[in-house]
Amino acid sequence: MKTYGLYIHIPFCEQKCYYCDFASYSGKGEYVKQYLNALATEIASKTQGKTFDTVFIGGGTPSYLSAEELRILSESLRQIRLTEDHEFSMECNPGNLTKEKAYVIKEMGVNRLSIGLQSSDDHILLDIGRIHTFHEFKDNYLMLREMGFDNINVDIIYGLPNENKKILKKTLEDVLALKPDHISCYSLIIEEFTPFYFRHKNNELHLPDEETEREMNTLIISTLKDHGYERYEISNYALGGKECRHNIRYWEGRDYVGCGTSAHEYVHGERQENVRTIEGYIRMIEKEGTAAIREHQNTFSEDVEEYVFMGMRMMKGLSKRDFQERFHVTLESLYRESIDKHVRDGLLVDTAETLRFTDKGIEFSNHVLSDFLLSS
Repeated sequence: MKTYGLYIHIPFCEQKCYYCDFASYSGKGEYVKQYLNALATEIASKTQGKTFDTVFIGGGTPSYLSAEELRILSESLRQIRLTEDHEFSMECNPGNLTKEKAYVIKEMGVNRLSIGLQSSDDHILLDIGRIHTFHEFKDNYLMLREMGFDNINVDIIYGLPNENKKILKKTLEDVLALKPDHISCYSLIIEEFTPFYFRHKNNELHLPDEETEREMNTLIISTLKDHGYERYEISNYALGGKECRHNIRYWEGRDYVGCGTSAHEYVHGERQENVRTIEGYIRMIEKEGTAAIREHQNTFSEDVEEYVFMGMRMMKGLSKRDFQERFHVTLESLYRESIDKHVRDGLLVDTAETLRFTDKGIEFSNHVLSDFLLSS
C-alpha cells in the first residue's frame, strides 16, 4: 500500500526568535480562526484518497493555539486515513504550553512531541528571543511525561551568541538528566534579514569562532554517544527505535503532502510550494481552493541530486540498490570520478552496498556534495 507523510504548518508565534527565518508571525492572532478554516479546506482536498504513516505539525508555534483552536485543528484531521502504526508529531514551545492544551494534543492522537529548548542558560535564551526559562521548559517536560507522552524530542542550537563550551556542556547535562527519547542539535546559521543578520552586520553578535564551534560539535557527538544516543543523521540523535520517521521520509526522498503557509510538498516527482503570508494563504484558499504559488516537475537530474543531497545526511548513507531501483542506473555510472576522488581524500566510504561520509567527510559535506551536481 502506498503511504504518504503529511506536514501541517501553523505560522503563529507569541514572539519571533531573533535567528528565525521560517514563515512565522507574531501579532497576527486575529487571523487564527480564518487560517484554521482555510487549512481545513486544504487538508480535506489534499488528503482525500491517501493513506498516511507520518504526520508532523510544525511552525511557527503550534502550541501558540488555544485549547479551543487546537480542537478546531483536530476536527480537520479526523477524516485522514492513517496506518495503524503511524507517527504523529507536533512541535511545542515552553512558555505557552498548558496542561489543558496538552490534554487536547493527546486527544488529537499526537504520539510524538518536539520541544524547542535551544539552551538551558536563561541569559542566552533571553538574548536569542525565546519566551521561556529553563525552569519553565523543565516543568513542561515533566508534565508531559506524567501525562504519558513517551516519545519526546528536545531541540538544541549551539554556536549561539556568548555561548562557550562550558555553557553547552551544562545544556547537554541538563537535557540528558531528563532522558528525552530524541535530541536534535543544530548549529546556529545567520539567515538573511533576521534580527541576528542585522546585528551580525553591525558586529553586535559575539559568536564562537569556527574552531570553538567544531569543538562544540565534537562535544555533542561524544557526550550523546556516551549516553546511548545513536547519531542517525547529521544533526539528530535517538535512543533505540525513536528516530523521527517523518524526517527520515524527507531524507529518503519519499512522498509527502504539505498544507499551510509556505508548506512544501513532494508527490510523484512534483514539487509544490504554498504562499508564505497568512493573509495571502487565506485569500487564495477561499478564492481558488489552492495556495500553491510554485509547481515544478523535477527533471531526472534534479531528482537524482535531491535524492543524493538528502540521503547523504543519513549516517548510513545511500543504498546503492535503492538508488538503482529508483533511477534505473547505478550510482557509480553517474558519479564514479567524484566518488573515487573523495574516497582518496578520506571523506567518503564506498562499499558494495552503500556510499556514506566518513566523520571527516561530514565536516566537508557541502564541498563533497558540490561534486555531485549533474548538468540538466
